[in-house]
Amino acid sequence: MYKSLTRRRGLSVALVALGLVLATGAAPAQQPLPIRIESNSADLSQQSGTSTYTGNVVLTRGGLTLTGHRLVVTRINDRGNIKAVLHGSPARFDKQPDREGNDVVTGNAGQIEYTNNDSTIVLRGDAVVRRGGDEINGQVIRHNLDTERTQAERGSGESKRVRITIQPTAQDEQP
Repeated sequence: MYKSLTRRRGLSVALVALGLVLATGAAPAQQPLPIRIESNSADLSQQSGTSTYTGNVVLTRGGLTLTGHRLVVTRINDRGNIKAVLHGSPARFDKQPDREGNDVVTGNAGQIEYTNNDSTIVLRGDAVVRRGGDEINGQVIRHNLDTERTQAERGSGESKRVRITIQPTAQDEQP
């Protein structure tokens, strides 16, 4: 009988602990994803905290890939946060879905700026962002990879306007 009470008490404690974890929404902390860069050449300066990569540059972090001709990476702080400015004709990004039901997000522009501490991509110069069949065009587009919020601007002094194309879904086409 003593063993039975001990087992029940242990099971009760485990169930209460599980209930507390579920009630508070606690989840194990995710490890920060490393940033990997490949290029034909690299010039790194530990003193200035800046590195320049040229020739077929590819930056990857998890499901995010940036490609272009020239990349300048500046260390923002000692916690591994960076600002990466990519140039290309055009520079491109590709974000694979991290949750079920999300679409791949792609984009291109003359310049793409990425900061990993706030998961923001800023595209400048004939910028385009695509998700599914939808498309946003502008001179400056800001896209947050975590919240999936996108802001587009025509640019200062530009006569061009922001243009958005939204494709109908199969549900939209039904009478």
